[in-house]
Amino acid sequence: MFAGEVDLNNWYKPIVDKKILKELSKRSDLKASIHIIIFFTALFILGYICFLTWGTWWSILSLFIYGNVFYSKSISIQHETNHETFFKSRLLNKFFYNITSLMGGFEQVRWKWSHYHHHSYTIFTNKEEYDYENNSPRPTEPIRFIINFLPFGSLLNIQKIRHFTHFEIIKHSLNIISPVVKMSVPEKEIKKVVNSSRTHISFWIITIITSFYLQSFLPLFLLVLPPFYGNTILMLMGLTQHAGLSENSKDHRKSTRTVILNPIFSFLYSHMEYHIEHHIFPQVPCYNLKKLHIYIKDQLPTPCNGLLEAYKQIIPAIFIQAKHKDYCINVKLPIN
Repeated sequence: MFAGEVDLNNWYKPIVDKKILKELSKRSDLKASIHIIIFFTALFILGYICFLTWGTWWSILSLFIYGNVFYSKSISIQHETNHETFFKSRLLNKFFYNITSLMGGFEQVRWKWSHYHHHSYTIFTNKEEYDYENNSPRPTEPIRFIINFLPFGSLLNIQKIRHFTHFEIIKHSLNIISPVVKMSVPEKEIKKVVNSSRTHISFWIITIITSFYLQSFLPLFLLVLPPFYGNTILMLMGLTQHAGLSENSKDHRKSTRTVILNPIFSFLYSHMEYHIEHHIFPQVPCYNLKKLHIYIKDQLPTPCNGLLEAYKQIIPAIFIQAKHKDYCINVKLPIN
């Protein structure tokens, strides 16, 4: 069983025709390639604009757009290729998983296994089933919550920084193994985590040396720093997945949220806004999730129509949770 195959026995599952599910589970090299071509073409054009505006005030805007496209799309592709559902070709999935993991600062081996664990125990807090991907410390002050959405905000938030993936990579490269690795990664794979982390460090060092050689910080801003300053859009979309919802529930309708996004955000997010659908049927490629949603929407909670509606739920809930740990949003389930 690999990271894309998740044991969801005893979890809630909506009723869907097996033939329809089989059709929706088909993977396509063509559909995945279209995503890849659009993404890297856009990245090249935006990177060139960053080069042209470098040293002017316009560079702030161009880097902000570049960084958010870079980080949000690379991580969403990293996620989908981790499931091995993006391409039909397993080789292409592995290749782009490694590339996008390097781009986003997500060490490949750790995230292969921890994400499998996340799907197996979504927002579980028990010691043996702890979901590290969605149990970061809850905000106790409004300013800390807001900082997370700002460029370089994660570096300013001391409460959050120890959970940042780059900081974790540095620790792993020094053979300091984090709790999430000890829990989710098989012991025989831990050495791979260390070696892979050192590959990331080498990439960062080479980029830094190149910047010094060219006497310009632009290579750093284009290749290494986007996860730090291009975090806004991904943070806005990613927090909608589980924030404020139920813990320790084997019904993804209570612990996970689907949000209808505009076409641009949906593309950047690789359609992961259909997140209940993704968790219940992780074998369905991201580009088929909207179709899946249509077939099963009468068995799911009403999705949030856009980010604004989602955050009308999320913002009050997370601040109540900061003071009352057991609080969660009471999701209205359809009567089937």
